[in-house]
Amino acid sequence: MKSKPTVLLTTAYGPHELGWGEDMYDMFTSRLSRGQGIFSITSHSHCFGLYLIAENMSCPTTVLENPHWDEFEAELEREYDYIGFQLKSIHTDKIADMVALARKRSPRSKIVIGGYGVSTLHDPVPGDERGSANFILANSDYLCREEGVQFMRRILDDEPVDRPITQYHLPFCGISIKALKRRYLRFPIVLVSLGCPNACNFCNTSAFFHHKKIYVADPEQTYDFMKNYARCLRSDNLVTTLFDEDIFQNAEYVRELGRLIRSDRKTWKFRWSSFGSIRALSQFEPEELRDCGVGTVWVGVESIVCDDPQRAGKDYLPKRLGDVERIISGLHNNGIMTIGSVILGFDFHTPENIERDIDYFVKLKPTFYQIGPLTPCPGTALYERIKEEERLYYDYQWKDFHLWKNDVFKLHNFKPNEISKYFDLAHKKLVEENGPSVLSAMEVFLNGYQSLEGESDEFHQEKRRNLGRMASLLHGTMEPLMRYGPSEAAKARADELDRRYHEIMGRGSLGSRMFGKVSSWRISQAARRPIEPVASDPPARWTYYHHEPAREVIYVRKGHGDRRIRRRKERMFLIG
Repeated sequence: MKSKPTVLLTTAYGPHELGWGEDMYDMFTSRLSRGQGIFSITSHSHCFGLYLIAENMSCPTTVLENPHWDEFEAELEREYDYIGFQLKSIHTDKIADMVALARKRSPRSKIVIGGYGVSTLHDPVPGDERGSANFILANSDYLCREEGVQFMRRILDDEPVDRPITQYHLPFCGISIKALKRRYLRFPIVLVSLGCPNACNFCNTSAFFHHKKIYVADPEQTYDFMKNYARCLRSDNLVTTLFDEDIFQNAEYVRELGRLIRSDRKTWKFRWSSFGSIRALSQFEPEELRDCGVGTVWVGVESIVCDDPQRAGKDYLPKRLGDVERIISGLHNNGIMTIGSVILGFDFHTPENIERDIDYFVKLKPTFYQIGPLTPCPGTALYERIKEEERLYYDYQWKDFHLWKNDVFKLHNFKPNEISKYFDLAHKKLVEENGPSVLSAMEVFLNGYQSLEGESDEFHQEKRRNLGRMASLLHGTMEPLMRYGPSEAAKARADELDRRYHEIMGRGSLGSRMFGKVSSWRISQAARRPIEPVASDPPARWTYYHHEPAREVIYVRKGHGDRRIRRRKERMFLIG
């Protein structure tokens, strides 16, 4: 009997550089709570696409995440039949080097390139002086620009190609207040769909799938995966991120998932986060979203100062149709947090109106936020237009594919590198006027708790209790915020929320009071010794998948040390 091919799936080698003083791979510290010091949120994540592919193939597969160069080199000695590289555009030079080494050390291996960076290879940035894009194209056997599981099954003859895609064994993310980094909230990721029909002209993830949406999991499957992770965590209080570029476009999907969550008392406390446009969210009342289990929505505000589609680009405005303030305040008033995003440097931006965009955004009080200078990415309509207008700078390189860079193209109304001043200004105003994100989260939880005060049915009472528990967990940060807050406005907001908490919740439970005292002490200690950022260099992680009838045998090695874990296929095998 012919043996099955062996597969290595790997990320780019590390370590990775800082971006404007922060770890670019810590999404919360560098982006979503940037500039908040000891009160910022720290996080870790994983390259979930590789794990998802590995889980859904029947051949022996290794996922190698965050290797150093020598660790990748050593892994090549296994002489895999197929080597798949996850290509992020920022890592194009690194992946080119890894492909060269693979060709030298494992010449019989087939090279597969996947990830969103694939769309940039055929039209490389002007600063690709090494020719890394052309080298990858010339030395790869397969390029994946579609849903990755079925693509890999097809090239490996792993039939049936269209069998269901499972998501039971993905590692967890983790977040924590930086000063309390040993107290991680662990949460799973579930992929709902790929692509987005909104077709914003700057969006690479939408352009990658040609502005189409490809579903990977229906509501019943998503609910089943969520229940699986709740069993793994041994907790009904599950927080999950559902990856979908705009999940609320499909109102029936959201409502069916909500119905399933409400159908079983054990899942009433499930809360999920996802991405949503103002236009799609306008289909719902915030109370309905709360009752469907929505806990956080990432909303692309982007800009409110341009109302001319011809100037903004025809694909820019439609998804923003709707009352932004009403939508976001409605979410906040019903216990739903927001991640708001703003883009700086559109052609219609001027030094006068860009501050109006920033001020409007600050007044929305998003729980978390992302401020991003506009970046034209190869493969998008924006890149094509900027290229045709000869506005790309000759030194625009692969290493510039992130938020924390100076200009890569000529802006209409700003001097070179001037946009970084507004990047800093936006973060300064967000932190000084609104305070750290824990304040906004605390307010959202208290709002949600009070909004359910008149509800007497068991489902809404459980919702109310859960929001109260989350407010109690954050209450311990109010005292240090009143002492060490970044501004007088932040200290005053902490004082107001502290008083409001006691008016609504009383003294709180003994457990929440003890947790609050410990949290307050640790934050106070951290305030005396600031935490310096370090380059991103998480420990390498090897995950070896051996698929056997009726069970999975998975060997995990992370950094120094290893462990062997055997479980039934429907059970998760590890925690991230």
